[in-house]
Amino acid sequence: MGNATYHIASVLTVGATTLLAILGNIIVAYVLIKRWKVLLQNRPTYQFILNLVLSDLVVGILLCPLEFIRRLASTWIFGTSLCKIVAFVQISASGTAVMSHALIAVDRRRCLAHPHLPKLKPRLVRQLIALSWGVPALVAIPYLYMFQVVQVKFYQMCTPLAIPLPWLDKLYEAVEFGVAYLFPFCVICWCYYHVIRIALGRQPRSSESAHGPARIVLRQSRKRVTKTACLIMVAFIICWSPTFVLSIWRITSGTESVHHGHTLYEVSFFGTLINEAINPIIYSVYDRNMNVCRYIWTGHRLRVFNESETESSALRSNNRIHNGSANTIRQLQF
Repeated sequence: MGNATYHIASVLTVGATTLLAILGNIIVAYVLIKRWKVLLQNRPTYQFILNLVLSDLVVGILLCPLEFIRRLASTWIFGTSLCKIVAFVQISASGTAVMSHALIAVDRRRCLAHPHLPKLKPRLVRQLIALSWGVPALVAIPYLYMFQVVQVKFYQMCTPLAIPLPWLDKLYEAVEFGVAYLFPFCVICWCYYHVIRIALGRQPRSSESAHGPARIVLRQSRKRVTKTACLIMVAFIICWSPTFVLSIWRITSGTESVHHGHTLYEVSFFGTLINEAINPIIYSVYDRNMNVCRYIWTGHRLRVFNESETESSALRSNNRIHNGSANTIRQLQF
């Protein structure tokens, strides 16, 4: 009875979360693409957000339905070739999502810490996006060999098998974890620590010249940036911690120590799936330019809070505001 209840609950949870993740990311992608000139042209942060959304859609549309069917049938029914391809794409796309989070964090920190620097060049942004797909795919290539369909009692399971040499197996798990997960995670934490620090306390000296309404705009923007940064970092840490624990476990005990169906694998899978579902909520609700609900209700009549509008509004509110303060307001638009 307990196993049957868990089976039904897991199937329903995977189905509902997958549907939520797909719908949320499709809507956010639609808003970004529809407002290409406003949000994507020469605005690296939104390009990185779109890259994150696309990586989540790859997992949600191409892979999660197969996982839903596997759980519904209680066995893997798609053969060895599809097992290898699905696992490779899932691991690669997950690495891309983590690196996209890191790119967003780096761009936010750069804008706040160095507001007078020019924006990243479009060519460099394209190269960074290409690297966010290429590096995880390159690191995940050995999984095309390692994943196999094995018979376990009365059902089949698509799971990774260890490399024959134990030291090489653990070395690969360590390299894959370090490149695809640990390094981007450290970058995310470091960047958002500085984002929160700047938004709450340490401010550019030029912003101290703002008075009246301009100072209120700065304070509100900093609160929004701090809240968004905290939500992103907390959600990422909570949702991806099981995956980090799983990787460390495999580094110490070998790949086969945690197979598909293991409790730790189940927790890590649901954690990443939930993160895919809540990413659109975090990046849209707390960004006035990506407020999906308002865009759906008002369509093209949605007011655009772009840089020039914010700057001119602040200047009209306070004639004594300096260019440095206006730059600060611009960069705090999240």
